Amino acid sequence: MIRWLLLIPLALLIAIGAGTLFLFVASLVDPLMGSLTGDTLLVGFWVFVDEVFSSEDPGPMIAEAAFAVARVAFLLLAFPPILVAVVSEVIRARSLVWHMGATAALTAAIPWVLRGSARVATPAELHVSAVLGLTGAVAGLVYWAIAGRDAGGARPAPHPPLSGGTAP
Repeated sequence: MIRWLLLIPLALLIAIGAGTLFLFVASLVDPLMGSLTGDTLLVGFWVFVDEVFSSEDPGPMIAEAAFAVARVAFLLLAFPPILVAVVSEVIRARSLVWHMGATAALTAAIPWVLRGSARVATPAELHVSAVLGLTGAVAGLVYWAIAGRDAGGARPAPHPPLSGGTAP
C-alpha cells in the first residue's frame, strides 16, 4: 500500500522532471530543436503579447493560454510515464526495455496522433520525434530505476522443486 501512496507518485514526479530536463537540454544543445523551439516560442510569445495588449479584458485569454501550455506539457511529459507506470503495475512488467521502450514510443507518437493527417513526414518532424522518443526513454529509465524494477508489488516466492521419488 505504501508503494502506491508514496513510491510510485514520487518515482513519477522524478521521472517527469528528468524527462523535462532532458527535453530542455536537448532544445539548448541540438541546433534543430533549438531553432524549432526557439522560433516557436519567440513568435508565439510576441503574438500572445500583441493579443493581450489589444484586448480589453486579457484575463480569459491568459487563462486559456496557460491551460493550453499546461495541456501540451502534460501530454508530452507526464502522460506517457504515468500510463506506462499504471500498465506496468497491472501486468507486473519489470523489464527496463519495457519501461524505456513503451515510454519512448508513446512520447514520440503523441505529435503524430495529435496531427491526425496522413502525409509524409519531413526530416525535421522525424528529428523532433526522435528527440521526444529519447525524452520518453529517459523518463522510463528513471521511473524503472526508482520503482519499475518491483512493478506489481513483491515478487512471488519461488516454488521448491518437485521431487518424483526418494532422495538419494
